[in-house]
Amino acid sequence: MRQEKASSSLSPFMLGWLIILGILAAVLCLPVYVSLNLGYWESKGPFKNWTQVLDLDGDSDLDVLISHTRWEDVDISWAGVGMWINHGDGTFELQRDWGYGGWPFGGFAAGAGDVDQDADVDVFTMDKIHINQGGVQGGELGKYFSTGGIDAPYAYDQGYRDMGGTITLGDLNGEDLVDAFVAGCCYGMDSGKPGIDLPHAPSASWVWINDGRTDGRQTGHILPLEALDGYPIRQAALGDLDGDGDEDVYAAVGVPTMGAVDVLDDLILLNDGIGNLTVSDLPLGHTDSTSVALGDANGDGHLDALVGTSTGAKLMINQGIESGSGSLFTPSEQSFPAAQTLGEKLQGGVSAAAGSVWGLYLPYGSVRTTAAFLSDLDGDGDLDALLARLWGAEVWWNDGQGEFTRSGVRLAYREDTGVAVADFDGDGDLDIFAGRNEADYQVWWNDGQGAFSTDR
Repeated sequence: MRQEKASSSLSPFMLGWLIILGILAAVLCLPVYVSLNLGYWESKGPFKNWTQVLDLDGDSDLDVLISHTRWEDVDISWAGVGMWINHGDGTFELQRDWGYGGWPFGGFAAGAGDVDQDADVDVFTMDKIHINQGGVQGGELGKYFSTGGIDAPYAYDQGYRDMGGTITLGDLNGEDLVDAFVAGCCYGMDSGKPGIDLPHAPSASWVWINDGRTDGRQTGHILPLEALDGYPIRQAALGDLDGDGDEDVYAAVGVPTMGAVDVLDDLILLNDGIGNLTVSDLPLGHTDSTSVALGDANGDGHLDALVGTSTGAKLMINQGIESGSGSLFTPSEQSFPAAQTLGEKLQGGVSAAAGSVWGLYLPYGSVRTTAAFLSDLDGDGDLDALLARLWGAEVWWNDGQGEFTRSGVRLAYREDTGVAVADFDGDGDLDIFAGRNEADYQVWWNDGQGAFSTDR
């Protein structure tokens, strides 16, 4: 059972005075807080952080791969991929002290899986496969990876590469090999602003089919997805959405950073079983989606979708209808409003004003969901929800029927942080990891019943 802490009661008179004092403190301190951090956030944000959990070094515990991207302007950014190596004693080490720019792998996104079927984890970036040669715990993993080339689709003739995509690995053609779905983000078809030297290329998404070879250029083969040109897909998830036994794609589509598209609905791409993906015309609605997690939220045997948005999250319930007939997903009435203090709401107002009046990026008080997870966090057999936002994450408990209730679990971190959920200490329950783009991280350990602590 989850245990709730008892809270002391205050008289209405005292509570009223505390609220008034809190409001005054927030009003007086907020301008100082914003001004002290203005220079940092004006030049450092926003961030996109994409995590995956795997055993990268072959020592039987779970490590974390994080892709970080930071925009200094709408068309100026840096990116890199780092590996947080789990030492098995509750500590992690960031491996990124080699490779281009101080990062283990270059590129704006990375996926990981056993590409060459040799029982260790390889890393797939936009145009390369980094083959694991048997990295060991405590060593420099850089020397254990060799690189083979991938010829990505020719993204128009403008030369400016997409900067915010994700790469998801899975068996797309039923041949028991690890393939890849590469989601492009975040530019529409109509250029509104040039890039550094050349006009930007609209977002392009594509499929890489593994043919079992890992040497030289033209490894595997490419299936372009021209129907997705210009769609800002901020994250994609693979799963059998229509019950026919193959891996389909749920694509969370956001508002484009530049340019435009005709519609901004989320997309379902249905698989024909051999890796050819077709965009379904089943409506999903548009909410400026930012992330997605698949799982059976209501226990009916079908994969539902928990979709993060710029204003919170939505739950899409899979109706279990075969493709081509009716609506495959319908929105749940469940809402996931952010739990904001009065100070955070005031910060949100100041940030919005700074953006609209001066064009400054200030993420204070944002309710944007950057990552969504469906995981059994309290060990009762159903999938709970973890919603990671810019400055912290919160847990929602599932009653087993797909109805979620906000818990008191709130985890604070900074904006440049990637969040991951897994059993990091091997005790059979799910913990929560948060790693920054610098050598700084935090783990919240689960007691098996949904109570989290930073102490072990």
